[in-house]
Amino acid sequence: MFREELPDIRLSKAVPQSAEKIKHIRELIRDYAAEKNLVPPLQEEEVIHHSGILIWKHPELFPYRKLLAVMINNYAWHRIFSGIPFNRRILLLPKCMSHSTECPAEYDDLGLLCQQCGRCDIAGIITRADELGYHTIVSEGTTAVTLLLASGKVECVIGVGCLHSFERSFPLAVKEAVPSIAIPLFNAECKDSRVDLDWLNEVLSLRDETNWQGWIDLNLLKQEIGNWFTLENLHRLLESEDATSNIACKWMASGGKRWRPLIMVAVCKALGSMTDANTEAIMKLAVAVECFHKASLVHDDIEDDDAERYGAPALHEQHDIPVAINIGDLLMGYGYQLIARAWMKGEQITQLLTIAAQGHRDLSLGQGEELLWRRRKELLPVQQILKIFSNKTSPAFEVALLFGAVVAGGDKALMEIIRNYSRALGIAYQIKDDLEDFNADIGSNSFNILQPSLITAIINERDPLLMQDCLERTRKGDETVAAELSQLTQTKEAVQEAEKLLEDYKQKALNTLKELNNPAMKILLIRLLNKII
Repeated sequence: MFREELPDIRLSKAVPQSAEKIKHIRELIRDYAAEKNLVPPLQEEEVIHHSGILIWKHPELFPYRKLLAVMINNYAWHRIFSGIPFNRRILLLPKCMSHSTECPAEYDDLGLLCQQCGRCDIAGIITRADELGYHTIVSEGTTAVTLLLASGKVECVIGVGCLHSFERSFPLAVKEAVPSIAIPLFNAECKDSRVDLDWLNEVLSLRDETNWQGWIDLNLLKQEIGNWFTLENLHRLLESEDATSNIACKWMASGGKRWRPLIMVAVCKALGSMTDANTEAIMKLAVAVECFHKASLVHDDIEDDDAERYGAPALHEQHDIPVAINIGDLLMGYGYQLIARAWMKGEQITQLLTIAAQGHRDLSLGQGEELLWRRRKELLPVQQILKIFSNKTSPAFEVALLFGAVVAGGDKALMEIIRNYSRALGIAYQIKDDLEDFNADIGSNSFNILQPSLITAIINERDPLLMQDCLERTRKGDETVAAELSQLTQTKEAVQEAEKLLEDYKQKALNTLKELNNPAMKILLIRLLNKII
């Protein structure tokens, strides 16, 4: 509501030169953050918007508009940050805090090796951080921080630096949903820099053991879930070892990224609903989700006449089409059987069955739309392609996410957020897949214009006569169409437009999370988006 009235806060680099003034601004933002109940991670436009509101209420803060953005993000993370143990935090200090002419320190791959000479504040800060158990790095880059975060040894970052450096690092922190607090330097000359030591020491000491359940390590969780898909465990869960179920279990155990069961279990963990007592039930539901997905792949490969899956012969190539169709049907049955045997409450079973049935229906409608289009052999408009993408891909993500929410007893508001998020995620995923397939096929001159493609739909909207000519030539068996398309400027522009659509739908997925009040769930969904896409 304030957007048109507010100044552009992205232009300022000012930091008050007194600790008293900084403290006053921090108190104003603390009260504002408490009033608004800011839930991290905040997107850039959210930080800008809240900063603008503060300036609207306190015009005297206008010179410090970038600082406001930093502080608002700090307070959004405050509760999460304080719940993380000291030994799982990184303190990143800039080299410019060292004495510009008399610093005796040497440097290695991680950064400055402080000699504790006392010529600057770095030694005292490191001593205090070490006493608490921090991992401390003195460096201008973020490589070492990234490596530590990736290792799973740390979960959050305190960064000291200039406002310009925070502006550059903010998108990365948002993308990875890393809990972070930034302490700006008084000066931005990259020489003999100073920081508000009282503020920094206060942040270093923040600790509340009740606020954070721990970072969900998606890589470790993926490994754990992979153990659920051994042949032995699948036969145990499906309670069958005849020849037909053997084929089904081998297909379930082979290949695939297992995004859907990972998503479902991660949601259970984020919402605090996974315990030792219900692990078996959650395992059954996760395998059910993968049963539905694997069944759809069997049918898709037959309908698309694809001979390979996971770099090996598709199931209908390993056996034959009737057997493969039956295995796909069997997996659907196993999926519903696992739901019924998951020992959830009656109301939860009803919700799970409804969600699975709706997902099955929507996926079939999307696939049906594509199959009917192939019979017509005409080019679809972009919006129709996106609709097919949504129906074909979004339901699988939606079912997995909603299953996790149902296990956790999620309310209607959470379910609606998940549905909107899944829709955008599914379209983004399919656009990414479409781009990869198009680039690979164009490069090998094997592109089939008769397959639905977002890129050809975009070109068709730009130049329908060109695409109609390509279509007619393809129908007549002309094998030079792919090579010619790859050379067209319009093709490159269409790819760029598709890439922009991919970013748009990623942003739409992120935008759906603004109303999500659970920070653990919000962090998870942002990280999943960036891991999957």
